[in-house]
Amino acid sequence: MITKNSPVPIYLQIAQVIRGQIINEEYKVNDKIPTEEELVKRYGVSRMTARNAVSQLVNEGLVYRVHGVGAFVSREKLKRNLNRLTGFYEDMKELGYKPSSKVLLKERRRPNQREQIALGLTKEQEVFYISRIRMVDDDPVGLQSMVVPVYRVPDLDQINLSDTSFYTYLEEKNLAIEKAEQRMEAVNAPNICKEIGLEDTTPLFFFERVSYTEEQEPIELLDSYFRGDFYSYYITLYR
Repeated sequence: MITKNSPVPIYLQIAQVIRGQIINEEYKVNDKIPTEEELVKRYGVSRMTARNAVSQLVNEGLVYRVHGVGAFVSREKLKRNLNRLTGFYEDMKELGYKPSSKVLLKERRRPNQREQIALGLTKEQEVFYISRIRMVDDDPVGLQSMVVPVYRVPDLDQINLSDTSFYTYLEEKNLAIEKAEQRMEAVNAPNICKEIGLEDTTPLFFFERVSYTEEQEPIELLDSYFRGDFYSYYITLYR
């Protein structure tokens, strides 16, 4: 019930109604909630009020937007432990989900300056560049771009990285990763969101990782963008 003379803003009242319907499972995971147009007609409010109601639910992590399609009920956020050095496939399988990937681009080329510095390469040493959309139970959750020196993994272009773990493959080649240096930040990246198929205002986590073998040789530069409405991360701290 929406009360227009209530001290509670109307958009929050609408969000509360939908929130209750989600909690009561009237809308289940991946169900589409009413569109902004439907909310305008149902409650006699402005388009801006309807948009703010949906945005409130997005900010709470209860729903996610798909560009040009609408808003859908989110699953419970996936929790990832940043104390462990694992790959996407390992993480998702451990949590009981079905990971998969869509390879957008796979090419062999010379490294740019950033890649040369991160991987200790000269401008003449070629790299493999592989860009993949990451999916969980067929839902797109992120975009990863990986750069690997050709001389380290010369047959990487022969591997089907749509359904293969790169880290497991390295272990089979006796090139196991021992450590990685990683930084993380929250970003707004409309172009990345569009590539993933999300509303361009969807918040993202960005990770930059350089991984090293047991010989302390850099073997991978990995840029990762993951949905902020899909993931939460935790770290164990000691004093």
